[in-house]
Amino acid sequence: MLALGWFKLSSLDIGYHLAYGRHFLDQGEIVGFRPDPFLLPETAVPFVNANWGSQVVMALADRVAGTTGLTALRIGLIVVMMTAIAVTVRAYTASLTAVAFAWVIAAVGAYERFSMRPELFSYVIMLIQLAIMVQTRRVCGTRLSFRVLTAMVILQIAWVNLHSYFLVGVLTACAFWSDAAWQAFRSRRVPAERIFAIERFRRMCLLTALTVVACFVHPWGYRAAVFPLRTLAYLQSHEVMGGVPGEAEKSAWAEISEFQSPFEFRSLPINRWTIRAYAVVMALSAAGVVLLARRGEIGPALVVLMLFIMSTQMRRNIAQFSLAAAPLSLAALNAVSTGRRLKMVRRVMIGGLCLASLAGATAVASGDWYFSERRISREFGFGYSTSAFARQAAAWLTEQPELKPNLFVDYFASSNTLPWLDKRFKLFVDTNTFAYREETLRLAYDVGLGKVPHGPFFDRYGINVVLLHGGPDTQTLIGAMTRDSGEWALVHVDSTAVIFVRRIPEHVPVIVKHAVQERDADMRAWIAARSGPSAARAMAIGSAASIPISLGWWQSAAVLCDEAVRLRSDYVEAWINLGICHGNLANAAARAGRGDETLRLAREAIRNFERATAIEPDNALAKENLRRARASIGEE
Repeated sequence: MLALGWFKLSSLDIGYHLAYGRHFLDQGEIVGFRPDPFLLPETAVPFVNANWGSQVVMALADRVAGTTGLTALRIGLIVVMMTAIAVTVRAYTASLTAVAFAWVIAAVGAYERFSMRPELFSYVIMLIQLAIMVQTRRVCGTRLSFRVLTAMVILQIAWVNLHSYFLVGVLTACAFWSDAAWQAFRSRRVPAERIFAIERFRRMCLLTALTVVACFVHPWGYRAAVFPLRTLAYLQSHEVMGGVPGEAEKSAWAEISEFQSPFEFRSLPINRWTIRAYAVVMALSAAGVVLLARRGEIGPALVVLMLFIMSTQMRRNIAQFSLAAAPLSLAALNAVSTGRRLKMVRRVMIGGLCLASLAGATAVASGDWYFSERRISREFGFGYSTSAFARQAAAWLTEQPELKPNLFVDYFASSNTLPWLDKRFKLFVDTNTFAYREETLRLAYDVGLGKVPHGPFFDRYGINVVLLHGGPDTQTLIGAMTRDSGEWALVHVDSTAVIFVRRIPEHVPVIVKHAVQERDADMRAWIAARSGPSAARAMAIGSAASIPISLGWWQSAAVLCDEAVRLRSDYVEAWINLGICHGNLANAAARAGRGDETLRLAREAIRNFERATAIEPDNALAKENLRRARASIGEE
């Protein structure tokens, strides 16, 4: 669990959370009451900032100790989560085996959400509240002390101001209220138990009521209390929840994969470990709910059911389901699996779990775990992920005082430029989708995908500088701006992002000094700058190839792809990109009338695509490119 939590800062959102937190520390103002100060005035709107408390905590950690503080905060929160899971399991059984299994299964199910985001605070408070309720119910008898009640309410108030998942706390209180009601009903024939059961029921009524009241203890008051409900209603009405990747007909939000159905990721490499763990947790929960219900543990059973239903709606909810359902279900299962005959089975299981954990931690540290999922932004280690932060490009912008606003940064790179971006630049969008209208997000997507012509769009908003990361959502725009060289000049290229500036008189000195062509880009330097295990380097170098590919620099891209497949010969995507590079180089040679070179490069492209299909015979992209490459030289 700790290995899966030890990785470079890589969340796409951390930049705006830090910016908002710093704004509060410097100005004493919560971002949201007034429009986002980091966005263009034309796009920004006021919004309910449900995460303001966690943003301040993150900004404080960053201000005190930089990346060390943020990493320590994340690891500390994960340790608290592990502790709360252990307390929950130990309320049912003394078995450390059950604790160990709960840790591992919960970790694999939740690790993709271990980024330094406000969600981590939600998971911590949810697990602490659950541990308190289970421990109070099973260990401390039927009484719910006022000290425990006070602690629960304080936790709920903190949750309300840290992250928008606080309604889970209300639902948990309701679940245990139902449990107390059931116990009071069952005790009607046992006078000795009835007094305590009725007292517990009354205090659970009070706790539930206070938990609801706590939801209004927020700078936005009732608007914050209903904010999660309004958000869910919006996602439901626009068919965002439970959607399918690639479908965003009714809302641009549907393009954000974390809102999509977890069942649509079963055949995709990314999230494969999360989806596998999800299947395990669902199986455990099915048995766990039955066992909990049979023993009269209505509260814990309802919590598991509630979180399961939430997890089926959005992939992002798998994490909280795994973190809570794994310990409760394993504890319930362990409680019925007693006896001397099982001692040897337990020893074998814990031995196997230790070996599996060691193998898993080794795979994480070596990069093989993340390589198998093509999780490019997840790098084992410390500091900022180079693939998630356009630090070099943002710093370059800040160093050019001649540049004139406005600035356009694509959606996925937007927030993580803010920590290094000069304040004179405002963004069109950032990854806080509440800070502007849905149609603004749609427009930002469509410009990047080439569905909206970039010229009229940039003219409309007075855009003079454009920063784009090299992902699939921007490759079309990068290519279009490269061809539009009469209006835009390429002035910066690094392994993460490119920068174009408008050809206006004020920009002439910058263009003259910094204009970039393919011969100016040193791909060997890009390769040398990458360190770490071969799997991690291969992914970093392979993903960096998207920059020269977008620019049409096929020879440069081929250098990167060659190195990527040298480091990992099973890197299918790099083999495909290498074949595409050779195919385009063959086309260029054909246009220049160099016949022998054309044939050589075309055959090289065929070999690249054949390697890709040998590794993944069902890869449709590799098969289609292989067919076209063979057809280009008259082979079937």
